[in-house]
Amino acid sequence: YNWHLEPFIRSVQYTSVEGVVADISASYQKYLTSWKTNLTLAPNLRYGFNNQHFYAWMDVNFKTRDWNIDKKLKRQTWNFAGGKRVSQFNKESNISPLNNTIGTLFYGNNYMKIYENYFGEINFTKQFESGVRFTIGGLYEDRRPLENTTDFVLRTKTEGKITPNYPFEILSSNFTPHKAFIVNASLSIKPGQRYIQFPFNKVAIGSKYPTFTLNYTKGIQDVFGSNVNFDKWNFVVNDDVNLKLAGSIKYKAMIGGFLNTRSAFIQDYQHFNGNKSLLAKEYLNTFQLQSYYANSTATSFFSALFFEHHLNGLLTNKVPLFKKLNWHLVDGANLLYIVPHTPYAEVFVGMENIFKVFRIDLIAGLQEGYKPNFNVKIGAGGLIGGRFNSSRFKGRSGL
Repeated sequence: YNWHLEPFIRSVQYTSVEGVVADISASYQKYLTSWKTNLTLAPNLRYGFNNQHFYAWMDVNFKTRDWNIDKKLKRQTWNFAGGKRVSQFNKESNISPLNNTIGTLFYGNNYMKIYENYFGEINFTKQFESGVRFTIGGLYEDRRPLENTTDFVLRTKTEGKITPNYPFEILSSNFTPHKAFIVNASLSIKPGQRYIQFPFNKVAIGSKYPTFTLNYTKGIQDVFGSNVNFDKWNFVVNDDVNLKLAGSIKYKAMIGGFLNTRSAFIQDYQHFNGNKSLLAKEYLNTFQLQSYYANSTATSFFSALFFEHHLNGLLTNKVPLFKKLNWHLVDGANLLYIVPHTPYAEVFVGMENIFKVFRIDLIAGLQEGYKPNFNVKIGAGGLIGGRFNSSRFKGRSGL
C-alpha cells in the first residue's frame, strides 16, 4: 500500500469567495489480492475562512487489470464519490487553484468561478484489448450559488478589478439554486491497437489510426427532485501522427450540439477553454486568446478544431545557429464555429524545445467584424516540457 498527502503549497489557496482557504487532500492506495483490484481512497476537507463554509467529500476507486497472458487484456474501473464540495462551472476548466490564487492576489484576476454542491456520483469504465473503451456514469448535484465575500488584493493598483463569481461573459446575474440528475455515456474506439507481449503483461504501442469518441449526456427531470432536462452529444477525433523527416502533427476535431434544452443551466453548457494569462494552457484543448466562458453555449450545433505541426528541426537544422541551439519551429491553427455566430480562428507560429523545456508562440485571433488580436504566450514544449504539457489542468473533484 501507499499513501499521499497534498503538499502545503497546494493546500493553502485564496479566492474572492472564501478568502483564505485550507484545502486538505490525501489518498490511500492498496492492492486487494483476493479481488485482484487496486483500491484508492481519496478524502478531501476544505474550509473557507472568510465565508466560513466547510466542505468534505471522498472518492473511492476500484481499478482492475487482467494480467493473465492467456486471456485478452481487460481493464475496468468503478469510481464512487460523494459529499459536499465546491466546483468550477466548467468541470474541464484549465484554471488551477494555484494560478487563481496568484492571479487574484497580485493582479485582481479572479478568473476561477465556483459554486457549491451536495453531490453523489458513480462511474464505470471498461477498456478492451481491441482499443474499445466504454464509460457510463450518473451524477446528482444540489447546486447552490456563491458570491464574493472579499475584494482584498496585495497590489493597490489592481483594486476594483475583482469580477462577480459567475460567468459574467454570458450571464447578467448568478444562477438560481436547483438540483440536477445527469447520466453520461461515452464510447471510444482506436482501431488497429497494437501491443507488445511481455512474459507477464502486455503494453499498448498505439495504432496508425486516430481515436474516435462519441459522448452523450442526458439531464433527467424529476428524478431526486432534478430541475434539468436536456440532451447533449459530441463526437471527437484526435491523433498524434509521426511524419518522420517532416516532423509530426497533433490534432483534435469535435462536432456536437444540444438536441433538447428545455431546462439547461450554465453548468450543463458546452464549455470551450479560454486563456487570459501570459502562460499557455493545454494546446489541444484551449483557445489561447479567448476569455474563459465567452464561448460557452447550449446551441444546436458547434464544432472545434485544434491543429499543430511540429517541424522537429525540418527547417531550423539548416540554419547553423539554430542547429546548435536545437530549437524547433511549430505552427498551427485553432478553429471554432458555434451556430449562429461568426466563426473564430487562431493561427500561430512559435519556437519550442528552448532549453529543452519552453515554448513561445505568436498568436493571431481572427474573427469577422473584429480587428485581429495579436499576443504572445509562453508554455511548455520540447524534450522535457512536452511532458508537463501532456498533463491535464483539471484538479480534484472539479477544481
